Amino acid sequence: MPKASMTHPLTPLFFAVATAGSAMHAFAADAPDSQRVAQAPAAAAAPATPAAVAPGTVRVPLIPEFLRKEIKDELRKELREDAIREGWAGPGAVPAWVRSLKWDGDLRTRYQFDNFQPDNAPAISVLETNRSRALSLLNTTQDRQRLRVRARVGLTTSADENWAGGVRLTTGSSTEPVSSNQTLGTYNNRFTPVLDRAYIRFRGGEQFSAVAGRFGNPWFGTELLWANDLSFDGVALQWTPSFGADTRGVFTLAALPVQELEISKADKGMVGLQLGLDTVRLPGDAQAKLGVAYYYYGRITGQTSPAGSTLNDFTAPAFAQKGNTYYNISSDPNRPLLGLAAKYHLLNATGSLTLPVLGDKFITFTGDLVDNLGFDRAEVSARVGSNVEAKTRGFMVRLALGHSEVAKTGDWQTFVGYKRVERDAVLDAFTDSDFRLGGTDAKGYSVGASYGLGRNTAASLRVLSADSISGAPLSVDVIQFDVQVRF
Repeated sequence: MPKASMTHPLTPLFFAVATAGSAMHAFAADAPDSQRVAQAPAAAAAPATPAAVAPGTVRVPLIPEFLRKEIKDELRKELREDAIREGWAGPGAVPAWVRSLKWDGDLRTRYQFDNFQPDNAPAISVLETNRSRALSLLNTTQDRQRLRVRARVGLTTSADENWAGGVRLTTGSSTEPVSSNQTLGTYNNRFTPVLDRAYIRFRGGEQFSAVAGRFGNPWFGTELLWANDLSFDGVALQWTPSFGADTRGVFTLAALPVQELEISKADKGMVGLQLGLDTVRLPGDAQAKLGVAYYYYGRITGQTSPAGSTLNDFTAPAFAQKGNTYYNISSDPNRPLLGLAAKYHLLNATGSLTLPVLGDKFITFTGDLVDNLGFDRAEVSARVGSNVEAKTRGFMVRLALGHSEVAKTGDWQTFVGYKRVERDAVLDAFTDSDFRLGGTDAKGYSVGASYGLGRNTAASLRVLSADSISGAPLSVDVIQFDVQVRF
């Protein structure tokens, strides 16, 4: 099979020199005797050459020095051009794998004041009761002032046009999924960073993507259902087809484990499906979004253990805030263990409308509705041992005005909102952790504003005031002042 050959630009010159040498040798062999005699002294002085050459021997003429220099310079030029083109040499250049890395993150400092009404009733701490196996109460009467910080650093990389991955470190606790805040005043102890995200993402063209691992919120929604700092475990698929030049749909399907159990096959999890319109461009540069979703939590309800047994203790929640209907699932009345009394199958609708106003400013209307279709009054009442009225609906409305993003000095945003989330409308573990300091069975308003102090630097002020709906009196006003830097 013939071998591929590569011809250097100087090869013709090399063979010209070699051919000239061979021609001179032939001329000397055919010269007259007088000329050969004249050449004899020179021939005698020359080194003797082999009398015979073995068959198949290939002679390679000596390359002159000037020709070797030209070949070397040509190779250096080609290598330099390849290095610059591929990004691994040249002024300020870095390898392609380094260019694929992207850093992002933010730092936030916060002053927070929690104001409790003096006539608040005691409230059970579900998390502390289950941890200590003794009835424990939340603080409901003592005002609290805190300095808090949040730091988040993320790194993403692209292997090619289809595959990518990312990780993110954050402050906070490994046992509190809804907040990355770190409260100051711990005898100057250091913070422990936690791995908040670690995922692999696949993109098939412009319309399909899949992500697996621990990742950000895949749903279009608000803090009515999902806390802003919440990340999700599992697998999510998303398809975003185009319906003409001005409309793009979104279809999201996700399987999200909530708690994997070593001692049982009854793992807790959630399967969700959301259908909607991700972008609808309207006349006058207005935009709208809409999403309708169904979230099905499986095996989330607590189960009572048989007498003298701890068989079903694993059905108690690993994390909870407050508000949902709970009952004692322990077989030992002296060692309480609280489990959820209801099922949670949530039907959710979310929409937003953005209109341009005041030049480069926008006004955005947002609405969110939820209804827990899994609540069965007879089942819940039987578990609790008393009649439990269905409180399964929630809604939130918000009006925001200002720049679409506070990214530079002078940018601003302001908002006002109202929220009402009944006792079993959503799972209290994953909803907003700031409104009435987390959980459900809350109604009230929120108002706030942000102002740009510099490039990607802003100051924000929020006031959240909430009361209980059907439970014991519990009113909390939360004031938060933040300074945040993004990079």
